[in-house]
This record gives sequence, structure tokens and C-alpha cells, in this order.
Amino acid sequence: MTSDLTNAPAEFRQLYKAGKQAAQAGDSARAHDLFRQAIEIDPYHEQVWLWLASVVEADEDRRVCFENVLELNPGNPTARRQLDHLDQKAVSDTLTPTTPQNTRQRRLLFAITAIILIAAVAVTALALGVF
Repeated sequence: MTSDLTNAPAEFRQLYKAGKQAAQAGDSARAHDLFRQAIEIDPYHEQVWLWLASVVEADEDRRVCFENVLELNPGNPTARRQLDHLDQKAVSDTLTPTTPQNTRQRRLLFAITAIILIAAVAVTALALGVF
């Protein structure tokens, strides 16, 4: 159950408002800090969790924020949509390696496979007396 923002403690409202202003100004680090402080005072406001999700860096942190929103309001369409998006992204990331290390590993594996194939052809050719 979501708490009513108008009945929230004054300190919470100040932190929430300052967090929104920092987020809108692009100061994610400050916004993150302010929203976390607000949540420590009262964690039952879905809007603060949504705003916090907009400034955290990791998808897992965003996921926790959206799950908390849905705990407070199971019908929140934004949280549901964002969790679905994170799920799709996780599947896509699993299927498509995007890191330079994975790309290097794939190239190395391809090169090793090519060398083994060439060696197998050469050995076969020698065994058949082609050379």
C-alpha cells in the first residue's frame, strides 16, 4: 500500500523534491543520495522508487526499484512495463555478447577452429598422397 505524499513527513517531502530537482538537472549521483535518504524515512511511496530507478546505474538496482513499486501498487503500469523491458534486455544480452572480451574470445575460437580445419585437410591430403 502506497503512502499519501501529502501526509508524508516534511523531511521526506523536502528530500523527495530536492531529489527530483537534482534528477531533472542531470545530477544523478545527488538525486540518488537524496532519494535513498527519503526512502530511509518512509519506504512506502511508489513515486520515490520510480524516481530512484531513473538515477541508479545498474539494471539490477532498477529491477529492485520497480519490484518495490509493484509491491506497493501491483497495478502500476510504468513499473510493469519497465520490468518487462529489463527482462527482454536480459534475454537479449544473454543471446548477443556485446563486450570486447566476448568478441575477442569468439574471434580466437574461430581462428583456432580454422587452424584445426586446415590441419585436418592437410593431414588428409598427405594420407591420400595428394602432396
